[in-house]
Amino acid sequence: MATQAKIPIRAARTLAGTPIPRAGLPEKASSTFVRGALAFLEAATGFLIECGADPTLIMGIAQADGANNAVSGAVINIVDLAHPDTLFRGYLDTSGGEGTGTTAQTDLGKGYGVAKSASGGIWYVDKADTTNKRVVIWEFWAADGQAVGDIRHHVLFQFMVTAFQGQIGS
Repeated sequence: MATQAKIPIRAARTLAGTPIPRAGLPEKASSTFVRGALAFLEAATGFLIECGADPTLIMGIAQADGANNAVSGAVINIVDLAHPDTLFRGYLDTSGGEGTGTTAQTDLGKGYGVAKSASGGIWYVDKADTTNKRVVIWEFWAADGQAVGDIRHHVLFQFMVTAFQGQIGS
C-alpha cells in the first residue's frame, strides 16, 4: 500500500467526448482560494467565491488561485464547470483522519461528499462523508503505479446533477 500525493481537482474528460465545459467568471474581492478549489456564484453578489464545508451548490473548479484583488469583478477566473457530463481527477481521502483514506473496489459507483484539506487547502473526495453526497466515483487512476488499496488514491469522479449550480440555479 502506497501513499499518493495530494493533487488539485481538475477536469479530465467528458463522457460524451466533447470539449470540457468552462466559463470565465468574475471573482469576488479578496478571494484567496487555491487552484482546484470548488467554487460557486454567491447569490447575494453574483461573484465567484470558494465553496464552504459540505457545499450544496458547486459551479465548478477554479483553474487558478484566487487573485486577492481589492475590487470585486476585476479578475475573471476560468472555471471547469461541474457539469455531470465531465469527469474530474482528484484524490480520495477521509476527513476522519486525513492521510488515512484507502480505496477499495467497492468505492466504484458510490456517492461521497467533498472536503477541503486542513493543510494546503486542496479539495478532495471525502470517503468518510456518505451523508452529503456531491460526487460519484467512476474509475481509479491507474497511472504512476497506483493501485486499489493505496492511501489518497487518485480517482475519476463526476459531480451529481443536484450539486451543479449551472444546472439547477440557486
